[in-house]
Amino acid sequence: MLMLFITRSSISIATLPALTMGSAAQDAWAASLVIALGSVLIVLLIAGLGIRFEDKSVVRFSQELLGKPFGMAITIGFLIVLLHFVGAEARLYAELIIGSFVPDTPIPFIVGSMVILAAIACYLGVETIGRTSDVLVPLFTLAILIALPMGFSAFDSRSLEPVLARGLKPVLSSTATSLALGGKYLSLGVLIPQATKPTRILLPAVATTLLAGITQTLIAVMVVGVLGPDLGNSSVFPFLSALRAVNIIRLIQRVEALGTIAWGFAILVDTSVLLYVLCRATSELMDLQDYRPLVGPIATVWFVYSMQSYDNLLSLLHFHESPAFAVFVTVTVFVPYALLWIAYGIRTLKVFEKRRR
Repeated sequence: MLMLFITRSSISIATLPALTMGSAAQDAWAASLVIALGSVLIVLLIAGLGIRFEDKSVVRFSQELLGKPFGMAITIGFLIVLLHFVGAEARLYAELIIGSFVPDTPIPFIVGSMVILAAIACYLGVETIGRTSDVLVPLFTLAILIALPMGFSAFDSRSLEPVLARGLKPVLSSTATSLALGGKYLSLGVLIPQATKPTRILLPAVATTLLAGITQTLIAVMVVGVLGPDLGNSSVFPFLSALRAVNIIRLIQRVEALGTIAWGFAILVDTSVLLYVLCRATSELMDLQDYRPLVGPIATVWFVYSMQSYDNLLSLLHFHESPAFAVFVTVTVFVPYALLWIAYGIRTLKVFEKRRR
C-alpha cells in the first residue's frame, strides 16, 4: 500500500498536471477528482488481471494468454514505459534540486547519486524496499500534512471562482497527462506475485489510489487559492511555488523545503520500486534465475537515458504535456492490457464450454 501511494503521488504532487497541463484553471480540483476515479479504473485494469494469475507476473501470463512472441513483444513495451518513467522522474528531481538549491552542481552527479541509491535498494530486494517505505512514507505524509495547513494560511477562496463556469471540457483536457502517469501501475503486474497474499492486493491498491487522489485534490485547491489559476498554470512546480509564497512570520520561511524533502523521500522509494520491477521483469523475459546480475547494467541504461533523452527541464515538461505522451502510454500499456483481458475472457469461456460438455 505504501509503495503504491508513493508511486502515484510523487510526480503528480510535484508538477500537478491537473493545473499545469490543460485548461482547467480554477477547476483543477475537479480535474483531480476525475483523475482519481480514472486511476482507480487503471488499477482495476492491471491488478484485476494480475490477481487471477497470483503466482505469475505479467511477463509470464501475457505469454500464456497471447503466445510467446506476442507476449514477449508486449513485455518489451512495458519495459520501455517503465524505463521512461524512472528516467524522467530522476531527471525532473535533479533539475529541481539544481535550480533551487545547488546551481553549481552538475546534473550527472545528482542523477548518478539517485541511481546508485535505488540500485542498492533494488539489489537488496523488494523486502528492503518495502521496509524502506515503512520508514519514509510516514515522513513523506507528515511533511505534506505540515505543508498543507501552512499553504492554506495564505488561501483566497475567490481564486476558485467561478466554479465549473466553462463546463467539463476544460476539466477533462487537464486529465490526460495524469492518467497517462497511471501507467506506473504497471509495477503491480510484477509485484503481485511477490506479495504474501496476492489475491488480497486489489482493495489496498484501490484504497491507496483514492487516498493519493484526495491528496492531489487538496493540493490543487491550496495551490489555486494561494497562487491563483494563471500563476499556478505557468509554474513549473506549482506546489513548491505556493509554499514559497507562504510567510507566516519571519521565523517561518522557505516552507517549500518541506515539499522538496517530501518529494525526495518519494523519489527514493519510487525509483527503487521501478528499478526492481524493470530488473525482475527483464530477468523473467530472459529466463534468468536471479535478477541481481541485471541491476548494474539496467541502472546504467537508466542513467544514460535520464541524461540523454532531454535537453533541459522545459523539453521534459513539453513532452509530458503533449498528446504524444498520452498516446505513447495508451498504446504500450492500456491497449495491451485490454487485449490481455479479452484473451483471458475467451479462455475462460472455452473452459466453461468444456465443463458444460
